Amino acid sequence: MQKTAPKSNFHIRKIRILGNDMARPRTPTNVLAMRGSFKHDPQRKREDAAVNGDIGTPPPYFNARESVAWQEIVDNAPIGVLSSADRQIVEVLSRLIAECRESFIDFPVQKLARIESMLGKLGMTPADRSKVSGKKQDNNRNAFADL
Repeated sequence: MQKTAPKSNFHIRKIRILGNDMARPRTPTNVLAMRGSFKHDPQRKREDAAVNGDIGTPPPYFNARESVAWQEIVDNAPIGVLSSADRQIVEVLSRLIAECRESFIDFPVQKLARIESMLGKLGMTPADRSKVSGKKQDNNRNAFADL
């Protein structure tokens, strides 16, 4: 006789990739809000962590190519997405992009995949751009308030 596991109302949905089970990626807060998930289940609502300041300038120890890559990433990122908390990932990405541009023919495919992954995490690919949310701009703000 074969034993079966007890039935439970709690389960984790898993994604099967090449024979390995992986947990499903967390759904972004803005996607849950658009789906109306918080109306149905208000305790699921979560707030994004607060950060101090903007991304800033490239580190002083960067060479010229890395600084150009840094500035390009900052300029092309979706508005309000990058902050001081993202300096480390932008630093690594800048170095990889500079290295890739230096010798593309000899650049390992694993590093190229890493660049693509990091760009996605920062919302810099068409598919991932809709998954990130930047700082909300106040459209109802009075333009004459600063005068």
